Amino acid sequence: MMWLKPSDYKKQKYIELRLYAPESEKILLDFNPLKISEEPDWNPSWEEWHCYPTPLRIYKQDYELLMDYFNRIYPIQDAFDGTTESVFDVCFYNWIGKEDWFKVISEIEQELDSISADKQSFFIDFLKWLKKALNYTSIIVDGNL
Repeated sequence: MMWLKPSDYKKQKYIELRLYAPESEKILLDFNPLKISEEPDWNPSWEEWHCYPTPLRIYKQDYELLMDYFNRIYPIQDAFDGTTESVFDVCFYNWIGKEDWFKVISEIEQELDSISADKQSFFIDFLKWLKKALNYTSIIVDGNL
């Protein structure tokens, strides 16, 4: 995986996954893979989860399709500091560990055949991006509600 330098975060090219969200929508979730460091007592900076070349952006009407799957895995252990997070927060950062992401993937895949064709395409694209990113690291979800 080729990461951007942390100072090059403006070079990211967000992949926007849309199904129902209008172009004018401003409320969103960003899915940012975290660039891991080997430094002891490392405390990642904002730039370290904004240096994946192609993060994912999903707007409110569409991320609402994912919320049931996120809610199924909570409460979780925060992947960074180990604290218990009781709910998915659409307003702030969600440090979700790989094991929890694999639970989300499994939940979606179990229901994929019973999802309507238009939604199925959305979920398949989401899973494709997610699995690729998880090959390298975990993913932080940041909401702006």
